[in-house]
Amino acid sequence: MFAAILALIPAIALATYGVDVSQRVYQSTWSCLKSSYGANFAIVRVYQSNGYPDPNGAASINDARAVGIPYVDGYIFPCYSCGNPAGQMDDAINNLQWNGVYLLKKGETHDEIMSRGNHTVQAKHPVEGTLKDVAVTATVGMLWIDVEGTQYWSSSPSANVNFIQGMVDEGNNRGVVLGIYTSNSQWSPIAGGSTQFSGYPLWYPHYDNWASFGDFSSFGGWSWPAMTQ
Repeated sequence: MFAAILALIPAIALATYGVDVSQRVYQSTWSCLKSSYGANFAIVRVYQSNGYPDPNGAASINDARAVGIPYVDGYIFPCYSCGNPAGQMDDAINNLQWNGVYLLKKGETHDEIMSRGNHTVQAKHPVEGTLKDVAVTATVGMLWIDVEGTQYWSSSPSANVNFIQGMVDEGNNRGVVLGIYTSNSQWSPIAGGSTQFSGYPLWYPHYDNWASFGDFSSFGGWSWPAMTQ
């Protein structure tokens, strides 16, 4: 579990705190994080580097929403060697939907969707491909594509960019709101510094215990980030 910081900057600088998690997190822990540490957003891993949806992702999301965490996102750790980037995006989305998690479209809100009452969506099983109507129990605001760890990617930046683009294209086709998690030290060797995705929000890591974007230097076409870790 790692601390993440979302900085909202209107007339004055404000920092909104949250966490990202890669393990099963239950309601009791979400409640503690919210009440004791002021965490009001969560980013939950929903796809693993082994090429399979995270089996704990949907349950952790449901528990975060159940205790009133107001903003919940998911993140995908892609598997380049597994191929089929569009399929990986589909598997992540389908697994969430199969487990009652609705992915918000741009402009939709959690309260709007949940106020419908007994709202259902048709979901596809991520492995068997069977269809069923599933009751919506939680929502996710957006999916972040995690681009880090050169050992997980090709030695060819152009091949990596094409892979990321395949995931992005399918996410867009499915109506998902997307963002990119990376840093200059990772983006440069993996994506060759490509500016192809600069239109998407950036979440970047810099472990300095400073809730500010004052340490940010532009890279990959991003002139300003959305969030720092």
